Amino acid sequence: MTQRHAGSSVDPMDALEQAAEWFACLQGEEVSATERERWRQWLQASAAHRQAWARVERIDHQFRSLPAQPARQALQAAGRSRRRFLKGVVGLGLVAPVGWLAWRQMAPTAGLTRLHTATGEIREIELPDGSRLWLNTDTAVHLDYTPALRRLELLAGEVHLATAADPRPLRIDTPYGPASPLGTRFSVRLEEHRARVAVSAGRVAVTPRQGAGTSEIAAGRVRTFTRRQVSASTPLTSQDAAWPRGMLVADNLALGAFLAELERYRVGVIRCDAGVADLKLVGAYPLEDTDRVLAALEASLPVRVTRITPWWVSVQAR
Repeated sequence: MTQRHAGSSVDPMDALEQAAEWFACLQGEEVSATERERWRQWLQASAAHRQAWARVERIDHQFRSLPAQPARQALQAAGRSRRRFLKGVVGLGLVAPVGWLAWRQMAPTAGLTRLHTATGEIREIELPDGSRLWLNTDTAVHLDYTPALRRLELLAGEVHLATAADPRPLRIDTPYGPASPLGTRFSVRLEEHRARVAVSAGRVAVTPRQGAGTSEIAAGRVRTFTRRQVSASTPLTSQDAAWPRGMLVADNLALGAFLAELERYRVGVIRCDAGVADLKLVGAYPLEDTDRVLAALEASLPVRVTRITPWWVSVQAR
């Protein structure tokens, strides 16, 4: 375990990373008294350290309280030991994997078909009406087709839909309100506190759940909306059309923004040092192997990729 020093101000993410490292260290079979004393000194050095440690302990408790079979499945999927898996869930946002496993165990709601993808998976599906649906990484959807309505409920992640002709109206419901296509090809993505709609062809109408009226989005445009309002439109990006093909496209994109997008396709966290975050990227990168993408960045940019664990990656100046 690398020696950690407390400064006058502790970044919460740094503290969380350190707590994960200390937890992994203390779970080892041969932990020395010196290591335990260094951990105690680290813990007492900062309130942020103690808060981070408490969060890691909560994750461990939640992981151990999972039913045996789902817990085994999670470990098999990660391909690592429990303590390394714990470090991964720390990076993923603490309790999200526990919630995801619980969601997967729920029985489908009557009349609904549940569709989902794992982290890093992109899936294409033909719907009952002939429409084509792409599910992006870590996405969950309920499909509810009735004689009167074609309805998709986006629970998490992002979908891309190419609609087929059908007399029944089609609607994608989000926590912020519905998006209703008018013969089109478009994407809907759930972001923090809003939904993002990108229209490749046709038009899409969005109606904030607590707002006044409906707004339309034209082909080649993107708008976001919350429960109360719709943003002004912006141009469609190259990436909106690229991800259904399994590609991540950078068109003069800042490295920090690129890595934030790449992070969605792998288990864990990618941290980008501020000194290299503004470096510009141009290119198309296959999403099926994010480690190869990181290696390509290291070969083409003046950066160094450091893997603290398989789930915690740091990108810094070389």
